[in-house]
Amino acid sequence: MIIKACGLTKRYGELTAVKNISLDVAHNEVFGFLGPNGAGKTTTIHILCTLVLPTEGQAWIAGFDIVKEASRVRQSIGLVFQEPTLDENLTAYENLSFHGMIYGMTGPHLKNRITEMS
Repeated sequence: MIIKACGLTKRYGELTAVKNISLDVAHNEVFGFLGPNGAGKTTTIHILCTLVLPTEGQAWIAGFDIVKEASRVRQSIGLVFQEPTLDENLTAYENLSFHGMIYGMTGPHLKNRITEMS
């Protein structure tokens, strides 16, 4: 399985945003995650992408535990945000540096990758 989730739940105080979601997505499978506004789709994706910790349950992306191996998960996925994530107060170089560091890139490796993209 490329994505495996078992009993994912996310609570914000009294609000349960995601309740007991379990799913398996096989390698090379196309999977659609549909539901009405407020159903917990975005929160679930945020959990799977390691942006939000689950309150309960477990999940693995490419075999990596989303809580215990978050940096490995981030190295294994591509994520496109719905809203732009660039900081307009930073230069292009600074934005690339920031996003590279989020994905665990540092030092000469990060600098070389930014140069390649320029």
